[in-house]
Amino acid sequence: MQLAPKKLRRQADVLIQILRDTVAAVEAGSPADSTLAAFYRQHSEFGSRDRRLFSETVFAYFRWKGWLTAAPDLETACVLAHCLEAQEINEAVRLLAEPTRLATVPLEPLGTLDLAAKAAGLARMTGAPAPSPLALVPDWVPGLLRLPPDAEAAAHVLQTITSFQTPPPTWLRARPGSKAKIMTALCSAGAEPRSPARIPDALSVPRGVNLRALSPQLKGIMEIQDLSSQITGLICAPHSGERWWDACCGSGGKTLHLVDLMAGQGRVLATDIRPGILESLERRLREADVSGVKTKLWDGLKDSLPNELFDGVLVDAPCSGIGTWHRNPDARWRTSRNEVERLTAVQTELLANCAQRVRHGGVLVYATCTLTEMENEGVISRFLAASPEFSLAAFPHPLDGAPCTGHAWVYPWQGNSNGMFVARLTRSTI
Repeated sequence: MQLAPKKLRRQADVLIQILRDTVAAVEAGSPADSTLAAFYRQHSEFGSRDRRLFSETVFAYFRWKGWLTAAPDLETACVLAHCLEAQEINEAVRLLAEPTRLATVPLEPLGTLDLAAKAAGLARMTGAPAPSPLALVPDWVPGLLRLPPDAEAAAHVLQTITSFQTPPPTWLRARPGSKAKIMTALCSAGAEPRSPARIPDALSVPRGVNLRALSPQLKGIMEIQDLSSQITGLICAPHSGERWWDACCGSGGKTLHLVDLMAGQGRVLATDIRPGILESLERRLREADVSGVKTKLWDGLKDSLPNELFDGVLVDAPCSGIGTWHRNPDARWRTSRNEVERLTAVQTELLANCAQRVRHGGVLVYATCTLTEMENEGVISRFLAASPEFSLAAFPHPLDGAPCTGHAWVYPWQGNSNGMFVARLTRSTI
């Protein structure tokens, strides 16, 4: 349905103002989604069509920001960002192009093309040389990425950056015995769910599926949880009746997974430094009708340790989050090399602290959703050098069954999910 000229003009004006406000917020260190959420709370007059245009264009801008630096103004950058992801040019965006150098240029919808073809299309519209994929991330990133020993470094960096440019699907986890019902509901809604062969409880649905509309049917039997997070729980591999500590529980997806993996016959202490996160987790536990979980506010660098030993401790440590940059494109422009180095010190101290509460013969799992060597293998190497009673424990990679000598990487292109690093260690029995 074509909007009236006045409404199109209004839509274009609001779009560029939202983008301007969000750029300022990100430059000040705030997430883009927080700025958008605040705007939508204050302006209920904008419906789903408007919000979709605003949000998709804002995130497209940050996803392609490294290719937009030569744009003479924000309007030009906004139009080009839209073109890079659109299958059809929005009429409000065409209005934004009118006062810019793009007014006389045929705008090309490049959304279905691969990275090289997008670069060529952008060059045609701007008259500038085709940009390099390396420009899509800060210049410090390639040097810190973990490179597999059997891969050509340049090809691996390109593959990683390419994966950042396409948002992954939404991943769900079917709670025990619920997959058939969930599949039926999703198929009825036209969601076309897919499930990895080796992880049958994991289901992916395309972005944009209205899961909220399905929530009454699926309440308590389905969790929104990224595939890489589910892989972390499978590597923990808790046994029924065990006592686990989820030291940095966040929103609680792994906490709930641990409970389900123990068939509801274990106990989990879930701690986090953020009160609001714990309140959300407690609501989530009530909705899922889960018992056996205790939540507690805990600062891993300041507070005393729990007064008990655990069969297993999961340290899903705060990290630079590079593995989530396809979901959170603005985060790549809010993160610095200095922040990575600061977080490495935090991760090292946090892991050493939490390890003290692993019983002899117990399991210690360290995980991050980032792809740097220093935050992952580097942290584990330093920990093992200082903690001879711990050793890496081999396990099969949940995604493909390949043998892992104590740690596994999940790259975004492998599972069409977040990037993840997970290490499993055991403490000696003596």
